[in-house]
Formats: sequence, structure tokens, C-alpha cells
Amino acid sequence: MTINHKNYTFLMQYQNEEKWRESFNSLTKKTYRFDFEKWYQSGYWDEGCLLYSLAEGDKVVSHVTVNVIRFTILGVEKKFVQLGTVMTDPDYRKQGLSRVLMEKVMLDWQDHCDMIYLFANDAVLDFYPKFGFVPVNEYQAVYQLKAVKKGPAFRAMNMDNAGDRDLLFHTAQQAVPLFKISMKDNAGLVMFYAHYFDRFSVSDFLYYITDLNAVVVAEYEEEMLILHDILAPATVDIKTVIHAMARENTSEVTLGFMPENAEDYEISLHKEDNSTLFVQAGCNKLFEDHQLIFPLLSHT
Repeated sequence: MTINHKNYTFLMQYQNEEKWRESFNSLTKKTYRFDFEKWYQSGYWDEGCLLYSLAEGDKVVSHVTVNVIRFTILGVEKKFVQLGTVMTDPDYRKQGLSRVLMEKVMLDWQDHCDMIYLFANDAVLDFYPKFGFVPVNEYQAVYQLKAVKKGPAFRAMNMDNAGDRDLLFHTAQQAVPLFKISMKDNAGLVMFYAHYFDRFSVSDFLYYITDLNAVVVAEYEEEMLILHDILAPATVDIKTVIHAMARENTSEVTLGFMPENAEDYEISLHKEDNSTLFVQAGCNKLFEDHQLIFPLLSHT
């Protein structure tokens, strides 16, 4: 592959090759201040996470990660591709390397999935429309808790404990759709956020409700309960989870997902700092018409 009179080598799915993986991790640390080595060594990195890179010599200089994720959306199973870790070494920028990788990804996947999407930071909002992406709003549901009812007991999970790690992994493997958008069969990505992503981890926000066989990702901010995600092998009532997790002073519950039945919730636009959701043109209507949001643990 020749770009601007320099020869670059295209690499794909090379995480088992230590030399290239180390170079990729070096670029990731340089760009985003984290790496994937801990996750790789854990064994939870599966075939759904694909590396697309350009290298000069023995150095990875530009990269896009392709994450193939199955979702249940409004009751229908879909195969989506989420792009992440888009980066180019500063010494190799302005040569069109990211463009070449994006074109390769689009060629490989646009006819082999139901949608390609990504979350972009504010510095690159003008880049992705060149490939047919459009920004789209996400929506957030808030529940006003007028009275706290006694719910089933829960306990904090400990990701340093092998039993709890196994419990989380198997629960994520067996999780059934609970929301308008629910991730399916991606326990490896759940484990990434739970224990193997040092820059941002949900390990302190994991709880288990024994009577429901449910793992809950939740945090507390004064009188607010933030319910990021629920994983369970059978359908559970979200209100039951809310009352289980609510503290005596909890008056408001913010959801990081959209319930299938949102009649009792206040719906508003959700805007995460320095992050905009881009989807392929034509798919934005799905989000606007149904007021959707991707759950936290499905982000890459």
C-alpha cells in the first residue's frame, strides 16, 4: 500500500503477534493514555474486536478498531459495527492514513452489517461526515422516585475475586434484552470495562441482586441513583431493580439505557462531554423516532 510516496504495511487482526501488539499498545498509550494488554492477557479479547492498522517498518503508526456487536433493538436482532480507537501517530498525521483505514473498513463492512457507528470527540467532528456519517442525538430517561419501597437485597461485587469475575462473565453471556437497545453475546467487552480498563473501570459500580440473578452497574451522586446497566439471564422489572438499589435519600434515578416501556419516565436529550454519536446516514431516524441510547457497557 503506497501513500504519499511512502510504503506502509496494512495489518489486521494481529493481536496474538507480540511485536505488533506491543507497538499498537504503545500508540494507544501515546494517544489515549491506556492500552489493551491487561485485557488481552485476561483471555477475554474475542473475535469481535478486530484491529485495522498501518505500519511503517516495525511500528504501528495509524489505527482503527472494528468492534462487531450484536444488539437487540426494538425486539429485532441486529449486527452493528462500532469503530473506536481511531488514531495516528503525531509524526505521521496529515498524510491521509486515517482516511485510508476508514475507507478500508467501510469497504469491508458496509454490506456485511446493519449499521456502522462511532463516538467521536469534539476535535474530529468534521472528519466522519466525509464517510457518510451523520451526528445523531441520544436520549436519557429519568425516573422521579416519590417513595422508596423495600426491594430485594444486593451486595457489592469484587472483581479481584475469581468467583465474582466468573459470575459477571456468565451473567453477561446469558443476558436477555431488557431495553430498547440491549447488547447481546458480548461478555468480553463487559469484562473489559469491569476489570481490565485501567483508565475507566466500572469495578466499583458493580452489584449483584441474588433474588433476581442480576448484575447491576450503578453509582450514587447525593440524592441521585445512576443506573448504567442491568444484566440478567431472565427478564427483570426495572422498577424492582430501582427500589432494590435506591437509598433512603434517593429521589431521582437516571438511566443509562432506554426502557422498552418509558411511559413513567421523563425523556430528555443526553449529551456526554466531548462525545458525539455518529451513525450512517439514513439510520439517524431510528434514534430520533424511538429516542434511543447505547448502554454504557456497549461503548468502545
